[in-house]
Amino acid sequence: MATHYHLSHSTDQGYYDQARKEVIAMIPSTVKRLLDIGCSNGATSALAKEMLGIDYIVGVELFPDAAKVARTRLDEVIEGNIETLTLPYSEGYFDCILCADVLEHTQNPWQVLTKLRSLLAPNGVLIASIPHIGHIVPLLKIAFDRLEYEESGILDKTHLRFFTWHTIKLMFKDTGYSIDAVSFNKSRSWKFVIFRILTLGLLERLTISQYLIRVKRLA
Repeated sequence: MATHYHLSHSTDQGYYDQARKEVIAMIPSTVKRLLDIGCSNGATSALAKEMLGIDYIVGVELFPDAAKVARTRLDEVIEGNIETLTLPYSEGYFDCILCADVLEHTQNPWQVLTKLRSLLAPNGVLIASIPHIGHIVPLLKIAFDRLEYEESGILDKTHLRFFTWHTIKLMFKDTGYSIDAVSFNKSRSWKFVIFRILTLGLLERLTISQYLIRVKRLA
């Protein structure tokens, strides 16, 4: 049965200004080799290395400028698209794989997860953060024919795939994983607090903007 953690986004500034502490919170303390897909500038993995004592971190990053910065923070950075890259590591090499805000940007996230599964140690974990299209805001925009892509967020114009909790569970099941832990980020403004009160908490899922999932590979 999945464990549930309720965490919020980090607002730290400075060297780790973009580190995702809610993602780091899901990394087991025993992890020694970590693969960060879409590592960006490496802030999250670098902070995880410092906090958890991870021995070796490899980042994969599509954009050259971000990859250049990440190389100053991580042990190794591979530049390229995870959908077309062949990673030079043996089966089961990594204890942990991060896919923070990555899968929704890929053409075939099922294929990506299948590829990464072979690199995951038998007792390792994969951690993903995935936007929730079932949030009330995009649902209302669809209902009133006002849906438009945006620069960031759930309706980011670079998203190629959109997920609900149901399709997230199906995707991991179909690619050979079992869910080990679940967390989420919710909208917390006064409007959403009132919404939860008026609906007696029965529609709380509509306030979830993002799911964070930790999974294990099936034997």
